[in-house]
Parts: sequence; structure tokens; C-alpha cells
Amino acid sequence: MTETYSAMNLFADFCVIAILILGIWLFRWPHRAKFGNLTAAFALACAAGLVLYRNGTLYPNIVLLSLVAGSAAGFWVAKRITMIQIPAMVAFQHGAGGIAAFCLSLAELMRGSQHLGMMNEISGLLGLAIGSLTFSGSMIAGGKLSNKLGQTPKILWKHTWLVMITLACIIALMITSLYAPTGSRILFYILIILMSVLFGVIFSIRIGGADMPVLISFLNATAGIAAAFCGMIIENKLLISCGATVAASGSILTHVMCKGMNRSLFRVFVPVNESRLKPAIKNEQKRVAGFVETKDPHHPIEKNNFQTAVEFARKANKIIIVPGYGMAVAQAQFDVINFSNKLLSMGKDVKFAIHPVAGRMPGHMNVLLAEAGVDYDLLEEMDAINPEFKATDLSLIIGACDVVNPAAIEVDGSPISGMPILLTHESKHVVCCNLDDKPGYSGVKNPLYENSNTILLLGNAKDTVGQLVEALLETSPAIEGSSNQDTPKGLLNSAIIALSSAKKVIVIPGYGMALAQAQFKVVELASILESMGAQVKFAIHPVAGRMPGHMNVLLAEAEVDYDKLCEMDDINPEFSQTDVVLVFGACDVVNPSAIDIQGTPISGMPILMAHDAKSIIICNFDEKPGYSGVANTLYNNPKTIMMLGDAASTANVLIGALKAKN
Repeated sequence: MTETYSAMNLFADFCVIAILILGIWLFRWPHRAKFGNLTAAFALACAAGLVLYRNGTLYPNIVLLSLVAGSAAGFWVAKRITMIQIPAMVAFQHGAGGIAAFCLSLAELMRGSQHLGMMNEISGLLGLAIGSLTFSGSMIAGGKLSNKLGQTPKILWKHTWLVMITLACIIALMITSLYAPTGSRILFYILIILMSVLFGVIFSIRIGGADMPVLISFLNATAGIAAAFCGMIIENKLLISCGATVAASGSILTHVMCKGMNRSLFRVFVPVNESRLKPAIKNEQKRVAGFVETKDPHHPIEKNNFQTAVEFARKANKIIIVPGYGMAVAQAQFDVINFSNKLLSMGKDVKFAIHPVAGRMPGHMNVLLAEAGVDYDLLEEMDAINPEFKATDLSLIIGACDVVNPAAIEVDGSPISGMPILLTHESKHVVCCNLDDKPGYSGVKNPLYENSNTILLLGNAKDTVGQLVEALLETSPAIEGSSNQDTPKGLLNSAIIALSSAKKVIVIPGYGMALAQAQFKVVELASILESMGAQVKFAIHPVAGRMPGHMNVLLAEAEVDYDKLCEMDDINPEFSQTDVVLVFGACDVVNPSAIDIQGTPISGMPILMAHDAKSIIICNFDEKPGYSGVANTLYNNPKTIMMLGDAASTANVLIGALKAKN
């Protein structure tokens, strides 16, 4: 019976660990990361439940009250936190993990060594020390990231020696506590906590600038190590496994960040020639020849420069957008995506270049752009995108400085010397939409701003990018009257002409709309058409999507008026009196092959009679066959306008063009 119970416990532990690993594995794909986060959270909730079930509780009311209070506090913080505050919050969460680790270790050690083996006691002491230093180090990091503390490195007198002496004291106290009388050990435990807290402060306070993502990922690893040692002292396999998993992932991430900085972890935390670091930060302007004085941070956009930048964007064929922390500060990510969608609609090759240490934490830019609904295929890592800059017509920098600073590869002895950068200076033209031309987080002046091929558009990035979008809409030949339907501009122009004159429009949603999460944009487009005097209805095929009622649920999520949703049998007689049919991500349900061709997988299937309308606008990702594999003859209909690409992006382009025209 005991063996069976142990086997069941072990099986349950492995299941929880497998779910946790699955959640972490899903982080590899941006569109699956949210589900991965929920999966990992579920695994940890199961682990906590198993621990409580197996060990029982003396005071269940207190446990329940703690769970409710903690959950409420977490929910309250999560609802109010902004994307710009995420890095500081992550640092705070690492600190909270450190507190939990050293509290648990202290509680177990205080129970006395009589119930602990030597290995358990050593694990408890390590959990006590690592948890304490993780807490203090995380608080320093959070203070720097939230601008509560100075962001530049703070170098103390004989800083490295102070770190080494503090570490030696901690180790000496730990060894002494193992052999000290039981009654006096509490004193050593308190001293270990105090020295570890001091070590965390001294250790992290000299980290600043572009090295902050390294510190964040390193503290993530130490929080996991502390949790694993806590698991060892209480002999809990789940806690050991989960802590070790966090420690391993944090260590891997730290390695990636160090690689992005092109230096070892040791050199990040123990800089060479510290005595020269302060002058390097303070006097960088004097050390690099050719720089000019910093301009007024509220310097308005120079009209001639702005017009030149718009002209560059309009004529460029290949454009690379480089986001940075300034984009996060201005909360400009939605405007940047809107701008990129406009460029894509003009037939341009657009990509986003992501530096591994851009922002204030690993993956900061990816998270911001994902929040704004970026097409993940447009995101390129530094090593992949750098060879392309020489062939790029325009590099558009949005709030980035250090990660595009040529001083990193041209000037020795600065905080970013040797750091790989995005080679934007090799582009034909560079437009910087930054708040000002002051140095970035590292304090190193950026010579890119003085290059002859660089245009500075100083000011709030959100406002600047918004003005660029408006200027492109005003000067776009597609809106002014181009009629060549063989070009993206001509297609957009034809679509806008048809929609502007339409009195009756039917929108047909499909699975592609669901994939693109375009329902909100589609409903917004419908509202604009209604404001222009058009009657708009939504035609719902019973098998559209991947489950019954799929389209109804999506459109309900976007708060569509239910009276506008029409079933197939009711709407089909109306297509012949319809001016424009807008198809978003649907194929098989509007494929005339179902009624024209025999022997196919969809032969005989009733369809929405979109082909009977006066004009058809297809907003699909591509013109490949749908789920059935049957080619869609509607795509070759002379009344059809094909606007290929991400459905959300296409809808956004149509919205912008209609607003500009009216």
C-alpha cells in the first residue's frame, strides 16, 4: 500500500513538472506565450495544492486568508501596471521570491538541527543567503528601472574588494553557524541575512545602462536557486524541480543577454578598470570627437526635416524599424504598428529589428509589439537582420539609442564598448524619432545623430509617428487617384472608391479573421462605412471557422450589433442587390466551385453568394485554397479586388484610407 501511494505521488509530481515544462516550451512562440504563461501558472497552482494536500495545515483559515489576500493584491497590481512598468515589476517579483525563500529557510533552521541532516542544513543556509541577496538586489534593480534610484552605475571605493569581503563574511558565518551551539545560532542567521542583503546592494548597485537586462535575468536565476535549496531543506521534490527549472531558464537567458552585450557574466558584474568608468560616463562627450551640444528636449520637429523624412519613407522600398525603450515610454507601439501597416499597404518590404538587450528586460520589445498586434514574421533578431542594413533604403529608429550607437564598436573604454549593435548607420537613410539627442541609458553619446544620412525628428515618439502616418496618407498616390489594379496602390485605390460609393455592404468573416484577431478592426471598419451612409450587414455561414458559432462569438467579443448578423439562408437573396462584399479570411464558404464543379470535397455545399455582388474585396492572407484544398474561382472574378496580407493589417489600412478620404 505504501509503495503504491509513493508511486502515485511520484506520478503526480512528474505530471506537474511536465505541465510546467510545457508552459515554458510554449514561450518559444509569441502567439502561444500567453497560453504558455497560463499553463505554467496552472502547474504551480497544482504544485501548491499537492503540497497542502500531502502535508495538511494546522491553521487552514490563515492559509485561505493569505491566498485570498495575495491573489487580490496580485490582481490589483496586474490590472494597473503599464507596459513601461513591467521591468520594474519583474524585478520586484524576483525580490518577492527571494523573501519567500529566506523566510522558509529561516523557519526550518529555527526548528533546530536535530530534525535536519547536514545536507538539509547547508541547503537551508544557502537558501537563507541567496534569498536575502536576491531580495535586496531585486529592490535595487526595481528602483533603478522605475527611476526611483539613479540609473547610472554607482561605483564605490574599492568596489570589487567590498563585494569579495562581504561574500567571504557570508561564507564564514555560514560555516560557523553549522558548529555553533543551538541557542546562539539565531544570531548567526540574522548576521547572514544582514550581510547577504548588504551583498545584494553592493553587488547590484554598480550595474546600470545596457547591462540591466543581464541583472534582471541573473536575479531570475538566483530566485530559482533559492527556491530549489528551500525544496532541499524540506525535502520537497516539486519545489526542487520547479526552482531548478527557473534557475536553468534564468541562466540560459543570462547567457543570451551576455552574448548580446559581447562580454562574459564576470565582466558585467566586475568591470575592468572601474576607476575609469566614472569619467567614461561623465566625459563621453569630450572623449568622442565631432559631437555637438545636446538640443532642447522639447525641440519641435523641424518642418524641412519632417518633410524630407516623409519623402524618404514614401520612396523607400526596403524599410527596417528599430524599436527601443523610448517607444515604451511614449506608449507608441500601436502607432508604430499602424505606420508599418501603412507602409506594407504601399507595397514596401518592412521588418522590425530587435536587439536582445533593447528596453529594460529581456524580450521587452517583443512584448510591446505583440501587445500592438504585430505580425510575428516581421520580427528579426540582431544577428539575422544586421547583414540587411547595407541594402536598406530607410532605417526608422523609434526611441532607441544605445542599441544603435556606433560608439560601441568605434570607441574604447565606454560602458558599451564591444557591445554588438544594430548596424542602422549602414542604411541609405536613417530617421530617428527620439525624444531628444541626449545619451541613452549607458550615458554614452551617440555619433549616429551627427551622420549626414541621419534625420532627427525630436519629440514624443507617439506624436511623431502619428504625424508620419497622416503625412503618408495625405501624399499616398493610392488615395489621390492611381488606377493601376496590378499594384498594391492601385488595389487600395479601387477598394476605397468602391467602398466610398457603396450604399449596401455585406461583410463575410472567416477563420482567417480569427487567426489575425481582426474582429475589432473589422467592426471598426463597418462602423466607419455606416457613418458614411452605407447599410452594413454581416453574413454568417454555419460552418465558418472551426466550431459552430465561431464567427458569432468573435463578433460578439467585438461588440457588434446582433441585429446585423444574418444567417446564410436569410442573406443569400440580398447579394445581387449589394454594392460591395468584404471578405475577411474566408475561402471555402464563398467558393463558387462548391456549386460549379463536381467531385471536390466541397461539391454541393451551400455557400454565401458573394460572387453575385457588384464588387468583391477579398482581405485574405493569401490566395491559396482554403481548408478543403479546393482552389477558389472567386479570386479570378473580374469584379474581385484582392488585398492580400494579414486581415487585421488590411482592415487597418482600409480604415486609415477611408478616414483620410473623408
